[in-house]
Amino acid sequence: MSVPRQMILNLNPMPGGFSNGGWRTGERDPLHYSSIAHFAEIAQIAERGKFDGYFLADFASWNSEGINRPPRFLDPIVVLSYLAAVTSHIGLIATASTSYNTPYNTARRLMSLDHISNGRFGWNVVVTAGDDAARNFSLDAALPKEERYARAQEFVDVVLALWESWEPDAICADVESGVYTDATKIRPIDHKGAHFRVDGPLVISRSPQDRPVLVQAGGSPMGTHLAARYANAVFTVQNNIEISRSYREELRAAVIAQDRDPETVKLLPGIVTIIGRTQEEAEARAAYLIDQIPIDVRLNSLAHWLLLPREALGTDLDQELPWHLIPTDAVNGHDHRATMLKTARDQRLTLRQLTSQSSATHLAVTGSPEKVADTLQHWFESGAADGFNIMPAELPKGISDFVDLVVPILQKRGIFKQEYRNVTLRDRYLQS
Repeated sequence: MSVPRQMILNLNPMPGGFSNGGWRTGERDPLHYSSIAHFAEIAQIAERGKFDGYFLADFASWNSEGINRPPRFLDPIVVLSYLAAVTSHIGLIATASTSYNTPYNTARRLMSLDHISNGRFGWNVVVTAGDDAARNFSLDAALPKEERYARAQEFVDVVLALWESWEPDAICADVESGVYTDATKIRPIDHKGAHFRVDGPLVISRSPQDRPVLVQAGGSPMGTHLAARYANAVFTVQNNIEISRSYREELRAAVIAQDRDPETVKLLPGIVTIIGRTQEEAEARAAYLIDQIPIDVRLNSLAHWLLLPREALGTDLDQELPWHLIPTDAVNGHDHRATMLKTARDQRLTLRQLTSQSSATHLAVTGSPEKVADTLQHWFESGAADGFNIMPAELPKGISDFVDLVVPILQKRGIFKQEYRNVTLRDRYLQS
């Protein structure tokens, strides 16, 4: 008897929540949002709600957004190593860049986290753009995009080879013979490529889940190709159900072209949530959160996402974006910038409208628990998503509301699990 298809839910937290006003509500000490206690608290709430994963992004350079909200400065691998000890089931997904790391150290650190979490780890493979990041790693500028992705592909190939350099039964721990590790089941990889020379083998044994789950979040054609080649899940920026459905079909076709089973790759759009027990309560909360953000802060944030200087937006809030300063191909792809620009162009949004939304990039739902559940179910059952990265506008309130009010509805409808059934993150993703 086949198990009905059920959605995947990850928590994608930002300190204080997705809204820049989340930390200013006065409900918590503002310094709490940058503490390990904050990350642990929301991870444990998400685990109470049977969430599949807890995903942390990473940043290789400082940006001005950190002036007006708690910055995201803790190393995801360090944070998730701590969370592995204070959770038991939820998957732990860390971002690690292929642009400014080395394959051997990355393979070792990530495999270490997979072992201490008993097979709950996932790697979000990213390619880092931006000259500001490059200058933190002794470079004058970022590598050209084609070279960044070529390096990324070789990087992942090396990491996978290192992870597989131990046979699953290499550790025999035979007390009688005194042999702990069977050396015949460990082999070098002898990799010699355009970017890396790595002998191997890795110093850590095979993963409890064979190998950690791989996630990709790039929305460009090159990012889609990388995802089709390696990923088990794709985190994407979508706010239009038809575009998301089309992208899922495009991704599945790309996966098939790589001789892989499309059922093994899950599309997980982000969704920003503001939940009230009634629609009116949710809308009032959304307006309150927006009011906590000064207009200058909103404009600074908008300029940051659009890769424009702040002065380019001017002071007239009722004008549209300065389209003459934005490359015509900037709307291509499925990343934050392209999605925001497509939304602004198609709806002819003014600066006032863009800066007054809960999100102009991700799908955003403000409403009752039933409305949030209805939206998730519609996207899921119509083929626009295999699950979602839940991004509460405020934390910890937003994740508590989702777990207490939305999850029971999804469970009652049979589209989200009642209990954890699988130990490893890989099994959980593949069997959803």
